[in-house]
Amino acid sequence: MAYFLPNHRNVLMKSSVLAEQIVSRETNWNACNIYDIKTHAEMSGHEKVEGVFAQLLRLEPEHSQLSHHYRVCLQDNEIFDFLCRNTDIDMFSFMTFIMTHELLHIQRFSTGKADFYRYDDDEEVYVDSLTRLFLAKNPVTGLKKVLTLLDKLEAAPLYNDKILVDHRRSINAYL
Repeated sequence: MAYFLPNHRNVLMKSSVLAEQIVSRETNWNACNIYDIKTHAEMSGHEKVEGVFAQLLRLEPEHSQLSHHYRVCLQDNEIFDFLCRNTDIDMFSFMTFIMTHELLHIQRFSTGKADFYRYDDDEEVYVDSLTRLFLAKNPVTGLKKVLTLLDKLEAAPLYNDKILVDHRRSINAYL
């Protein structure tokens, strides 16, 4: 079992900042103070899950006037297991992919474009498509290897002739 160590914090912070910039630029959304990130060492029992790279939780505010807060629970063991099995993938690129994906979920839930409590496979496919599109528009060194590997493991949900429609806004995707 592998865990994020203090020396990994810099990579986690840089990848989350980059992901935040990408999602903000592409959606005109501000992620300031709406989420936090926990790793295995900081998590309690219900935040630890198997089979996923990250779990997203929605925390209810203490006062009804406050907006919801989201928590990205990074599953250290799953992430390091994947990185150890795929040594040509670097941590920064992979974490940028994961954080972009999770931030797009947060953006959609916090703006009412998706319902946190009515989550379904279509939402996951949609967010995965947006993640790939936004990262293609904002290239990150090493990310092509991540996307190529993920495509081999599971087919990408978005191809050249598809258009994503998001509440009267069309996004042409040419990947």
